[in-house]
Amino acid sequence: MADLKKVLMVFTGGSISTRLSKKALELGVAPYAVLDAAGKFGKDFTIIEPVDVCSENFTPPMYKVLFDALKKELDKGEYGCVLIAHGANTMAYTAQLAELLLSGYEIPVVLFGSKIAPTEEDTDAVINLKAAYTLAMEVDKGVYVVGKAADGKIYVHYAAYMMSPNRKTDDFASYKNRVAGKISGKKFIRNEDVELPSECPNSMKNLRALSKLMTLPKEDTILTIDAPVCLNYDNFSIARSDYKYVLQRLHYDGTVNTLSEDNPFSILYLKKACARYDKQVFVAPIDSALVPSPSTKAILDAKIKPLYDMPLEAAWAYLMLSTWLGKLIKK
Repeated sequence: MADLKKVLMVFTGGSISTRLSKKALELGVAPYAVLDAAGKFGKDFTIIEPVDVCSENFTPPMYKVLFDALKKELDKGEYGCVLIAHGANTMAYTAQLAELLLSGYEIPVVLFGSKIAPTEEDTDAVINLKAAYTLAMEVDKGVYVVGKAADGKIYVHYAAYMMSPNRKTDDFASYKNRVAGKISGKKFIRNEDVELPSECPNSMKNLRALSKLMTLPKEDTILTIDAPVCLNYDNFSIARSDYKYVLQRLHYDGTVNTLSEDNPFSILYLKKACARYDKQVFVAPIDSALVPSPSTKAILDAKIKPLYDMPLEAAWAYLMLSTWLGKLIKK
């Protein structure tokens, strides 16, 4: 159980920081309304708001501002936990970065959000805030995400397995359904059937390296490509100088088009084009336990780099942080 001597409450924008105004959502004073509605917690809260943006509008420099602010506060050693209020749209990506950068601290870090603006009558914002606080009292360390689902239960997800919300329900998902557990009353009921994710090596080193950068390098992003059928790679500007890693999403069985390297619809064509500009191509998600199909084997034979056994969001975070730090980090 965490020693909650002091709570660092971090607001970043997103749905949980919006209010309804003239039939549209806008950012405003809603974060503090959430705390007021939740009542007293019996602990001292330090509140910071390093960024205030709808989560779909996050940019690389905003992420640096966020994690620099977190490092500055956490290095004081005054906190027993961190609660991060974040927009649901891209929370999975931020949670994966947090796993790579914050998991070295000996305190729990819990992200939460809301599907409905906190000023609305049926909001889940207060419920999720209280659930995040409850989880922080129940665990010693680690990075997590909590949220109330459509079935009325409050689920806990390990950040390392975190995926984007289900489009039908807006519920968060865990890779291969590796849900950490759920909050029941004021208790965290751990799912004993799910193995804890391995600790991220060098997370503190990664965070220090990121904080030392005055600005992000010119190559500050990655090219992430979805996996629809009939995707023509000639539509992408491979020569651009702001990225050096390309992440191709694979279909559920670890496949994508692998026709000849002269066919613009083939990932082998993409690999050949990227080689001209010294760019590397990675693929995810891909299950190391599956017997490779002919298409998967073609990917591997072409020396395209598989990021095994992780959701696309984790692969994105790994390559994004590696881009910022100028080398592929340990994962």
